Amino acid sequence: MKRYAISALALAISMIALALGSSVCDNAPCEPVINATVGEEFNITIPSNPSTGFEWWTEFDPQFLTLVGARSTQDNVSLEMVGVPENEIFTYRAVIPGETEVYLLLLQPWENGTIAERLIYPVNIAE
Repeated sequence: MKRYAISALALAISMIALALGSSVCDNAPCEPVINATVGEEFNITIPSNPSTGFEWWTEFDPQFLTLVGARSTQDNVSLEMVGVPENEIFTYRAVIPGETEVYLLLLQPWENGTIAERLIYPVNIAE
């Protein structure tokens, strides 16, 4: 249920920005723009540490993007090590031309959806 509330919040922010004819990045700091073409896949890689209980959740407009997959990787660590930072890799596919955003939200789902960090990636999709 909380995931839907977070999704609704992210969607509401996008819709307000669209209705006002401005970019979400006009009112919030954004990550570098991702340029893709229709049918192209691209990755967003971010550091994480699941041992803290925090998870990255992704929100995006399914009209423009599909989530191909999400996975985590660790760099050269022993299996005995606990609490080692990882990289979360989200793979998306561009569906139609246009401008959209990918929201990545770092949160502990059981903590009322309180967002510890929010990243916004603008995406430009060309034909």
